[in-house]
Amino acid sequence: MKNIALTLAVVAVLGLMACTIIFADVAPSPRPKPTPKITNLIGKIATTADEKGVVEVAPSQTKAGEKVENVKVATDDKTVVTIDGKEAKMGDLKEGMSVVVTPAKGTAAKIAVCTKTQDNTRISPKD
Repeated sequence: MKNIALTLAVVAVLGLMACTIIFADVAPSPRPKPTPKITNLIGKIATTADEKGVVEVAPSQTKAGEKVENVKVATDDKTVVTIDGKEAKMGDLKEGMSVVVTPAKGTAAKIAVCTKTQDNTRISPKD
């Protein structure tokens, strides 16, 4: 009986050592870091809506050293435009206004314009 117990113990230890040796070189694969999704386009209006309802926005969110190009944003009759929280029309948009377009890609569902800073100072767009 002692021999059987001793044999089982030795086999168990050797089995654990073998597993350690076999799996020692296998490192868990690193998980990719999640990239933050930019769901809004933040910038200034470069050109106002044309006859097709396309607004060009100069983005302010860029990576260091990245060349900035204006983004053409399609709009439709469902696009909601607000200026300082009040409903507005596409025709009320002017070049130089600070905007947040949602979503960042595709047809805009919402274009929010802010003409004031936190201390209630007006931001004047190009006329």
